[in-house]
Amino acid sequence: MANVIRIHTQITSDTLHIPELAALVGRNVEVIILEEESAPRSRPTPPTRKLGALRGLFEVADDFDAPLPEDVLRAFEGDGET
Repeated sequence: MANVIRIHTQITSDTLHIPELAALVGRNVEVIILEEESAPRSRPTPPTRKLGALRGLFEVADDFDAPLPEDVLRAFEGDGET
């Protein structure tokens, strides 16, 4: 499993100290440096959603919250056969 560390910082010299990487000392890692634009990007405003707008467009089964069968549950937990 890969670990991901996201760090936002301003580089002020040719030496960069990143204490968050201490846990990875001695491991093989890939470092990707992404230069951001000078102005912070604004997030788009999500569309306004009207409560109940999808009413009648699909049916929810009466047992939608029933426990999963054992084989399906094991597959979600990573113990199932591939």
